[in-house]
Amino acid sequence: MSDSRWCGRAASVVASLIIAPARRTPRRWAATISNMRCAKFWLLASALTLLPCTALLGQPYQGPIIDAHGHLGASFDWKVMVEGMDSNNVTQRTVMARYYPGGPRDLPGSDEDALRLAERYPGKFFPLVGMQQPLLTGSHNWQSPEREVERLIEEAERKLASGKFFGIGEFIVRHWSYSSGPHAEQENPIYSTFMRRMSAIAARFDVPMVVHMEGYPVLVDDFSRLLAEYPNVRFVWAHSCGRSKASVIRGMLARHPNLFCDLAGMTNVGTTGYGIGWPRMEQFTALIEQDGVLFPDIKALYEEFPNRFMLGMDVAHASGNALNNYSRRVNRFRDLLGQLKPETAKKFAETNAIRVFRLSSAVTR
Repeated sequence: MSDSRWCGRAASVVASLIIAPARRTPRRWAATISNMRCAKFWLLASALTLLPCTALLGQPYQGPIIDAHGHLGASFDWKVMVEGMDSNNVTQRTVMARYYPGGPRDLPGSDEDALRLAERYPGKFFPLVGMQQPLLTGSHNWQSPEREVERLIEEAERKLASGKFFGIGEFIVRHWSYSSGPHAEQENPIYSTFMRRMSAIAARFDVPMVVHMEGYPVLVDDFSRLLAEYPNVRFVWAHSCGRSKASVIRGMLARHPNLFCDLAGMTNVGTTGYGIGWPRMEQFTALIEQDGVLFPDIKALYEEFPNRFMLGMDVAHASGNALNNYSRRVNRFRDLLGQLKPETAKKFAETNAIRVFRLSSAVTR
C-alpha cells in the first residue's frame, strides 16, 4: 500500500470518529463543539487527518546500524563503501568474499581482500570465510567432497584458527538465478557431508554460519535436522529465512534456539532485490513489507522473537555500493524499525549482530 493510500485510510478513520457522532446525536454534538470552541477543534481535527504516514507509523529509527550481511569483490571501491556507511550511521559491516565471477567491472573477491579491507579500516569491517565458491557448484561436492573441496575445508580451518575471521558464509544451498552463467542457479543439499563437516568446524571455533537457502519445505525439514544435530552452532538463515512465511519462521525459531535470521536485501525498494519478490516468488515465499509498512504478521513475529533478527544491505556487486542505492536500503530499514518497540529496534539494528558474530571482542583481537 502506498503512502498516500495509508494516509487516506488514516484520514478516513479520523474523520469517521468526528463526523459519525454528529450524525447520531446532532444536538449534543453541537453543544460539545461549542464548548470546545469550534474553530480550534476543527483545526486540530484537520491537522490529524493531514499527518504524514511516518507520524502515523512511528518515527524512523535514528540509532547506529550494523550491516550484518555484506559482500566483497575485487572491483569494490573501498572509499565508496566507507562513504555509504558513514553517511548513514552504519558503524560496522560483515564482509563475505564473492568468489563467483561477475564481469569485467565486477571482478571476484577473496578472503585475502576481506582481510586487507579489515586491516585498512580497523573496527569497521569484519571478514567471514567466504563460501560463494565456484568449486561448490554441483551437489556431488556437498555429498562426497572431492580433493579441491577437501582443501577448501582445510583452508577454512586455518583461517578461523588465525582469529581474524568472524564466521563462515555465505553457503549457497538453494539460489535462484538472476543472471546467466554456470553458478547462477544453485541446488545443493543442506543436510550433507560438506555442511556437517563445516558445522563441526564452526562449533569448534564458536563462529556462526550464514546460509542462503530458499525455503522449499523439503529443504526446511533437512535444515531442521542439521540445526538439531549441531545445537552449539549459530546458524544465520539469510534473507528473512529464505523469504519464508511468518508461520514457517516462527516454527523454526521456536524449535531451534541456535537459529537466527538476517533481513538482507528484504527492503521493498528499487527494481531488484529480494524485498520486491525478485527474481521470482513461489507459493512458500513472502515479503516483509510494502511501501515502508511492515505486514502485521511479520511485525508480530519480530516482537515475539526480538533477539533473533539482524539487518543487512546485501550489496553483492560493485555497482550496488553507489551512495543512493545503499542509502535507500538503510533508510527503508530505519522506517521499518520505527514501527517496532524501541528495545526491539535496537536489537535488530546492532545488539543481535554484536552477539551472534561476537563483534564485542573484536577490539581485543
